[in-house]
Amino acid sequence: MDDRTLEALGLDRAPREHPLIYPGAWPVESGLLHRDRFLRLRSRPNRRLAQWLVESPPGGFGDSEQGQTVPLDYALMRSNEPLVGERFPVLSVGSNACPAQLRHKMEGLGVSSTIPMVKIRVTGIGVGVSAYVSPLGYVSSSPFHAPGVTRDLFVTWFDATQLEIVDASEGVFTPGGEYDRVLLPGAEFPMELPSGELLGSVYAYVHRYGVLHDGSGAPRPHDGERQLLTDLLSESRRLREWFGDTAEEFSSRARGDVRLCEKGTRLFQDEERTTRSGLEHHVPAAPATTVYDDIRPVNALAAGFQRVARTPDVYDQRGSGVVRMSAGLSADLGHPRQVIVQNMQIPQARHERLGALASVVVAQDLDPEDRSTVQVDRSLRVCVGVEPGEAVQVRAAALPRTRHHWQDVLFGPLNYVTCRIQDGDRASAEHEVCLLDGLTLELIGVSSGDAIVLEGFPDENGIVPVLELKAIQTSDEVQERRKDLHGGDMTSRYPSSLDALGTYPDLPWAFLDRRLWSGLGVEGQWLATVRIRCSRTYQLKKELREMVFLLGIAFIGVVTVLNDTTWRLISLVVLVLLTGTLVSMRLRSRLTQRAKRIGGAMRRP
Repeated sequence: MDDRTLEALGLDRAPREHPLIYPGAWPVESGLLHRDRFLRLRSRPNRRLAQWLVESPPGGFGDSEQGQTVPLDYALMRSNEPLVGERFPVLSVGSNACPAQLRHKMEGLGVSSTIPMVKIRVTGIGVGVSAYVSPLGYVSSSPFHAPGVTRDLFVTWFDATQLEIVDASEGVFTPGGEYDRVLLPGAEFPMELPSGELLGSVYAYVHRYGVLHDGSGAPRPHDGERQLLTDLLSESRRLREWFGDTAEEFSSRARGDVRLCEKGTRLFQDEERTTRSGLEHHVPAAPATTVYDDIRPVNALAAGFQRVARTPDVYDQRGSGVVRMSAGLSADLGHPRQVIVQNMQIPQARHERLGALASVVVAQDLDPEDRSTVQVDRSLRVCVGVEPGEAVQVRAAALPRTRHHWQDVLFGPLNYVTCRIQDGDRASAEHEVCLLDGLTLELIGVSSGDAIVLEGFPDENGIVPVLELKAIQTSDEVQERRKDLHGGDMTSRYPSSLDALGTYPDLPWAFLDRRLWSGLGVEGQWLATVRIRCSRTYQLKKELREMVFLLGIAFIGVVTVLNDTTWRLISLVVLVLLTGTLVSMRLRSRLTQRAKRIGGAMRRP
């Protein structure tokens, strides 16, 4: 692996320390700024940035080795950094595309400088000269509207803290500050990533004082700081009187002298050397807070596909993975109660039938006519390895038996755990059981040896196969042995969700003998998933066995005390009702996972 340190790449000098090199050295390719290195970042066709591959540094990311490529989100997670979807894409036309400048800004305030930086082709944006003299000793760049002009720029993905620091450095929230942060729409300014994604929108810093013009009224291009300052000084006698005759003198006098810089900035206005950037109408009343996961690509969507969006954070899933969709899309699918979600980024040669079963919620807050968007919860996105903004196909599915409302009243709503199927371990080979870890058993409210229900992949008629099996708690030895074996894409015997789907950490594992795969409709599907819940019939019988014994003892006591037959019958009815109530309460308490707010009702959207 070649040396990726900033020093070795010639990216270690910051304009804040060397003003005349502004805007500083830019990388020649996309990468991840991580500590003192700029790691290569390789795009994946038609995939969102979280799925791009980054080279591991010395010491690796987690279990990765130096030079090994891993998904960007995995690298960020193992570095304890915010993930890509939680970040803000910012178009950089000046020193914010210089890794050393970014590192200087962040680390000077004790903040991590781990930042993805992506080279992007932008149409409609030019790089002009801000009408502002900076106390840092230079005149910075500023974007302007340049219809028809296409150029390569960088987009930096800042987390919330990093964005706050950059906002402060640009004076976004300061009265009389230099810049406004705007959200430029991709429909007006086409922005293409190397992956082919057309970014739906991107943040940019637009100068409040406008940009300098070239004498004809058109924005003046920023061609490098030394040449720019030399030209500006040659064009203004008063500027030379205040800042000197050379670029070096200008930078030296301006650096740290706020009052002199303010005079220079006013002089640009007084000499009528400024013009509008053409981007002022994008300035909002307050800066937007939209993160990358909520920025929808503007690429055309194939017929019959939907674009993934996140479910609201406060949404109550009621114990199962859900897909929220519009009333129009639900009608088109036949008003199903369940659907199968499939990732359309997975090549057909790699088991395109991989999908996840989900419950359907018709969302009243979505446009009824929006048939191109589905909100998919995080657990389901992990199931099929899809990112918000990517394409999926949703088709109707149905369970073989209708769920009755009275069962929910008696037992509480069904509580599911979605698990990734693993080939059965040798210890359980040829046994029709399901091996699960202890935490999964507890989440669905059962004990080792209890019966559970598995819901698989629907057949060509949309009917979901369902099996009832005995659940056995697996051992740590089985889990560790499989972890040592699994790895690689879907062509491997034991593929890894990280390698094949770019998801980490993975879902809980369910070990099943291969004979049972066919019964669940997942034969030939590596990394297939199933929904697992308790068998409520089994749990009812289990509870009744205990309660009927206690009921018998109690009734014998009543018979010995009461001599009247009528009162004996009344007492029996009361005991039966009391037993039924206790059974229901015990089952609801054990089989449902519902938070309760003490002292008031809990709001559930």
